[in-house]
Amino acid sequence: MATRAVVGLGAAPLAARPAKSGFLGARLAPVAAQRRSINSTRAVTRAAVGSDFPSNWLNKDPLVPVLGFLGWTIPANIPTGALGGNSLFGLFLGSIGENLSHFPIGPSLTDKFWLYLIVYHVGLFTTLLLGQVGVNGRKQGYFN
Repeated sequence: MATRAVVGLGAAPLAARPAKSGFLGARLAPVAAQRRSINSTRAVTRAAVGSDFPSNWLNKDPLVPVLGFLGWTIPANIPTGALGGNSLFGLFLGSIGENLSHFPIGPSLTDKFWLYLIVYHVGLFTTLLLGQVGVNGRKQGYFN
């Protein structure tokens, strides 16, 4: 079968792709081989994991995020001398309001908003993580 040249970038000749045959099996053979490899990978994964791993590994408790949020936000609302008699949460919300007043323009990199954002969220996520660990540890009897 003859191939005709196609001009590519920089006038470099590229070989044109030959026309595909009309035989459907030639096109489906690679797909079937790929399915076999995926199924065999899944079988190996199932065999390696085994049945000892619980399907409900997260042990979600809807009360933990609510109490974790309150457990961080309420103390973050207490005014401290380190912040000039203001609270972290109050300064964070105040900086959000200040930056929203300049809406199309975002906060600069030197804005205190970023410090308040990072400190508040690191504390919040730490509280949520420790709350989840504590509740599940208590359920499983680690603290007895």
